[in-house]
Amino acid sequence: MAYDNGMARPKAEQTQSVSLRLRMFPDQEQLIRQAARLAGISISAWIRERLVRAARREVSQAARYEGPGAAGP
Repeated sequence: MAYDNGMARPKAEQTQSVSLRLRMFPDQEQLIRQAARLAGISISAWIRERLVRAARREVSQAARYEGPGAAGP
């Protein structure tokens, strides 16, 4: 969701205090910047939303195929 000047950002229930660092090629960075801009959100928000969605999907799929508890931490 994009926030314009008239919209307040919702308050986070928890503070986002963990950061990840990753390496990528310049063309990958530009592609991500463009996608975030098109979505109207920050690069961090765009990456976070997509990575969490992908992680949930993979964990869910692994749990289905491996049984309960197999995809745990």
